[in-house]
Amino acid sequence: MNLPSWLETTSRNHPDKLALTFGEERWTFAELYRHVNAAAETLTSALPDPPGRIGILSANRPGFVLAVLAAVRLGIPVVPLNPRLSPAELAFQIADADITLLLADETHDAAAVAQSSRNLAVIPISSIENRPEKTLPSPCAQGEGLGVRVNLTAEAAVFYTSGTSGRPKGAILTYGNLWFSAISSVLHLGHRSHDVWLLTMPLFHVGGLAILFRSIIGATPVILHDRFDPQRALHAIDAGAALVSLVPAMLDRMLALRNDRPWPPHLRCILLGGSAAPPQLLETCLRLGIPVAPTYGLTEATSQVATLLPEQVQAHLGSSGRPLPLTDIRIVTEHGEAPPGAIGEIEIRGPTNFRGYLGDSEARDPDAWFATGDIGYLDDDGYLVVVDRRHDLIISGGENVYPAEIERVLRSHPLVADAGVVGIPHETWGARPIAVVVWRGDPTHADPELRRHCATELSSFKIPDRFVLATELPRTPSGKLLRRVLSEHIAPARRGT
Repeated sequence: MNLPSWLETTSRNHPDKLALTFGEERWTFAELYRHVNAAAETLTSALPDPPGRIGILSANRPGFVLAVLAAVRLGIPVVPLNPRLSPAELAFQIADADITLLLADETHDAAAVAQSSRNLAVIPISSIENRPEKTLPSPCAQGEGLGVRVNLTAEAAVFYTSGTSGRPKGAILTYGNLWFSAISSVLHLGHRSHDVWLLTMPLFHVGGLAILFRSIIGATPVILHDRFDPQRALHAIDAGAALVSLVPAMLDRMLALRNDRPWPPHLRCILLGGSAAPPQLLETCLRLGIPVAPTYGLTEATSQVATLLPEQVQAHLGSSGRPLPLTDIRIVTEHGEAPPGAIGEIEIRGPTNFRGYLGDSEARDPDAWFATGDIGYLDDDGYLVVVDRRHDLIISGGENVYPAEIERVLRSHPLVADAGVVGIPHETWGARPIAVVVWRGDPTHADPELRRHCATELSSFKIPDRFVLATELPRTPSGKLLRRVLSEHIAPARRGT
């Protein structure tokens, strides 16, 4: 199925409506359309043959938006890359995704990444941000424009998520996934002509990019921030932002600055995801009348799966809400589909489910159920309660930290016989990784040596806070690490810190 270009349609129907604000820059949808057209020309001249995929290594900025929308114009998939990753991690993803053109901002060492990657062209992202010198056609002109139709079955983006082998896996999202995710979110949250999205989440996360496409499809202005700053976020909300997506640690920082001062009445929804919302945080929001909406989502479902609407929080505290329109949720145990209240694995089905992972021998059946690996239950009213997020996943400051990846790096050290990683609660970041290591060397050298070794392969937020030495790790007869037992092993050390 093909649809008319989303940006062209919106810019034609709402040419003078504000589309994007970034600092002092303000673009209408017609102006954004022209800039995207110019950016597409710049990318066309820089793309190799065959084009491969376009990588984006950048903080939030207009060039990121232009690169994504220009790639839609050209029909070339994008791979948003996390700037916090180490060069080794980036080099793996670049090679794995067959990225042949990398757009990078000036704050990241793209040259070092390029040197470790073959057949990679690197251009500054600022090269597509400059205002077009020539006059470009107006989207309102009859018979003119991009002339692009969006193929909903075509690959749109690749986002990297967990891998059981310790390597992240590239989840392939289609334009159909993005379209149905935007439509489903709007149907669930509602749509008002004066809505404004505050986009402070990273665009290299699916939650950030999903907001961008919601705004293009729904003609909703976006206030883009280059990074999260609680004071700037509060100012943007006071200035008119009606919707914002945050993780609990972000909202905590905003509440600390706001104290008990009232929030503006035009703020109608704070999507709260990334990790489980602490009950005390939700109770504070209820007391202050803050319209918070706890949400459950994942990359493989193009962000949102279930969302508890603000008016439902009081009656369903602790729930992630009902499934979004177009999405089915079921709970499965070893005995089959579970009845209400029974705990099991969360499975999802719908048009927002991804196509599959890079390297899969064949694409997923779009009508098939996807086993998330998360544990939860549906109550009698069909509200989802998430009990455990992906078993082993550590969510630290909104970033996904995968124990298997850290363990793979630790075990590559010649003096490490075995290693296991678990997360422990952290007041600021939600959780932090702790490593339990079977070390064959001088114990006094273990901590500095392991930190140095991890720093060569991992970004700083993945390096464990502490390394606990052990003679052996708890495992099943088949060799599977017993993480719950491992957590008990480090509990005494945690209490002593």
